[in-house]
Amino acid sequence: MKRAVLGTAGHIDHGKTLLTKALTGVDTDRLAEEKARGITIELGFAPLKLKDGTVVSIVDVPGHERFVRTMMAGAAGIDCVLLTVAADDGVMPQTREHLDIIRLLQVQTGLPVITKCDLADEARLNEVEEQIGELVRGTCLEGRPACRVSALTGEGIEELKERIFSMVEGIRERSGERPARMEVDRVFPVEGFGTVATGTLTEGTLVPGREIELYPERIPGIVRSLQQHGRNEEKAEAGTRTAVSFSRLAKGYPLRGQTLAEPGSLAVTDVLTVQISVTDSCPWTIRNSSQMHFFHGTEETVCRLRLLDADRLRAGETGYAQLQMPRPVAVRLGDRFLLRFFSPVLTVAGGTVLAFSDRRLRRNRPEVTERLTRLSSPELTERLDQLITDAGLEGTAAEGLRLLTGCAPEEFRRAEQALTDAGLLVKLPAGRLISADVEKRALEAGLAVLDRYHEDFPLMRGMPQNRWRQEAAPGMGTVPETLARLWAERGLIRWEQGLAARTGFEPVFTQEHKIMRRRILHYYREAWMKAPDRKETDEKFAVRGPLYPQMMRHLLADGSLVSLSPRYAVHREAYVEALELFRRLCRERGGVTLGEFRTAAGISRKYSQLFLEYWDRTGLSRRTGDAHVLTERETE
Repeated sequence: MKRAVLGTAGHIDHGKTLLTKALTGVDTDRLAEEKARGITIELGFAPLKLKDGTVVSIVDVPGHERFVRTMMAGAAGIDCVLLTVAADDGVMPQTREHLDIIRLLQVQTGLPVITKCDLADEARLNEVEEQIGELVRGTCLEGRPACRVSALTGEGIEELKERIFSMVEGIRERSGERPARMEVDRVFPVEGFGTVATGTLTEGTLVPGREIELYPERIPGIVRSLQQHGRNEEKAEAGTRTAVSFSRLAKGYPLRGQTLAEPGSLAVTDVLTVQISVTDSCPWTIRNSSQMHFFHGTEETVCRLRLLDADRLRAGETGYAQLQMPRPVAVRLGDRFLLRFFSPVLTVAGGTVLAFSDRRLRRNRPEVTERLTRLSSPELTERLDQLITDAGLEGTAAEGLRLLTGCAPEEFRRAEQALTDAGLLVKLPAGRLISADVEKRALEAGLAVLDRYHEDFPLMRGMPQNRWRQEAAPGMGTVPETLARLWAERGLIRWEQGLAARTGFEPVFTQEHKIMRRRILHYYREAWMKAPDRKETDEKFAVRGPLYPQMMRHLLADGSLVSLSPRYAVHREAYVEALELFRRLCRERGGVTLGEFRTAAGISRKYSQLFLEYWDRTGLSRRTGDAHVLTERETE
C-alpha cells in the first residue's frame, strides 16, 4: 500500500475543513477560537482510509492571508494536494498564493476541487471550471478535471475519494532508506508520555529506541514511542503523519519549527547558497540585498538575499543567490524553501539549497555560475563530483556526504562507483573521498616542490614532511598525510623518517662535498664542548660558496652536529660526552648546578649554560632551584 500525505489548499471560507470532515468524518478545527470564528487558524490532521485499506494522512491548512505562514508549515512534506475553489466565490487571492506555494515546493500532483456546488447553477460551475483551468496551467494540476462537491449534501464526495485513490496510486513514494527527518509542526504534552511532537515524516524510518537529534540545536534524544492517527506503532515510515515522544531531551524542547533527524544528517549554518525562482505572478522586482522572510519546513526566519548572477530578478526568472540568516538553520542539500516580501507580505519566490557555509561568493563571476550550475544539476553524479571537488585536498567523509545529500545507501553507492569508474574520484583510507582532478593537481605541485628542494639541497635525503605538506599544494590547503602515504604506496614519493623525497632520489656527494664535510667536522671536533658561534663559522667557510651552507644543513640534519641554539652547535661526539657527564653527576648528586657542571666539564659558564638550557628545553632535565635534575623518563 502507498503511503502519502495529502494537503488542502485554497482561499479562506472555501470549505477545506468541511471537505476534510466529509472525507474522513474528523472535524480538524479543534480550537475554541476556530469554532467561534468559523475559520481555521492552526493545522488540522485526519486519516482518510481508501478502498484498498491505504490510509492517507490529510493536512488541513488555514486559508486566511494572516495564516499563510501556518499554511506553509503544513505544506512542507505533502505529496499531493486538493486545491479548493468555492463555487460562489471562484478563484480568489489566497487561491493564487497557495497554488504558487504548491508549485514552488514542487508538490508532485493534485486535484482541483470546486466546493459548495449546492450554491451554484451549471453555468456558474462551468465558469469556475474555466477559471481553474486557466489558473493551474503549467502546474502539477494542469489537465486534471475539477471535482464538483458539496460537503453539506455529500454530492461528489465518493467520486472524489475514487479520484484520490487513483492519484495516490501514481505518486512517487518517499524512500524509507534515506536519513530520517520530521519537521515539527505541533507540540503538546501527553500525560504519561511527556512532550509529544507531530509532523510529516518526509524521509527515512523511525522506530522506538532509535537515536535522533533535534535541530538546529543538535540536542540528542531517543525515540520513546510512536503514534499515527491515534494508534501506537512499532515503526513509522516516510510519507506518514507521525507523533513522537522522546526520552533524554532537554527541558523545554522540542518546539515548532525544529526538525527531528538522524544524527549528522543535517547541516547547521547561517549562510545558504541557493538557486531561486520567482513566481510568474510576482508584480515586483527582487533586487540584490533585499531583506525577505525565509520559510523552510516548519521553520520561519528572515534573511538577506545576495544575488550572484544578476542585479535583479523579475517574474518568472531564475538565478543564483546567497542567503544570510540572523541565526543558524538546519538544512540538507536539495531542500526546498520559500521567500516572501516584507512589504507587501506576499510569497514571491522559492528555491533549492545547493551548498551551505560557503564563503561570501563573488558576484557576476563565470566560474561561480559554472560551479552552481553543476550543483543544481538533476544528475546526482554531477552534484557529488562538484561537492567532492569543493572539499579540496582534505576530501569529505563518504557517509557524511551521503547523509547531507539525503541519499539512500544503495543510491549513493551507485553514484560513487560511477564516479570512480569514470576516473573522477579517489577513495582514501577511512572512507574519505577526494576529487581525482584535485589529487592530480596536488601531486604535480608536490613533485615540483620536491624537485626544487632536491636541486637546492642535494645533500639532504629529503624535505621535512610537515614543511612539504604545507608547500605542496598552494591555494589548495595542506596535503593530508593519508594522501601522502597513498602516493608513497604507489611509488610516486618516498615518505619515511620524517622526510619526503622523490622516489629514487639519493644525496650526491662530490669530492668537493667530502672535503668540505671533513673540514667542518674537524673544526667542530677541535672546538669540542666550546660550541663555535655560527657567525664565526660562516665567516670562516663562506669563501667556499654554496657548498658550505649545503653541508651545514646536511650535518645538522643527519645528527653529525647537534644544534644547542640557533647560533651554537657542537660535534656529536662532544655532545655525547657532555651528556654522559651530566647524567653521571645527576645520579651521584641528585642534581647539578651550573657551577658544578662548568667545573666538571672544564668549560666556561657560557658553554655550560648552553648545554643545561638545551636539556631543560628538550625535556631531558628540569630546573629545581639552582640545580638541574633528570626528568622521570631519564631516571627510569
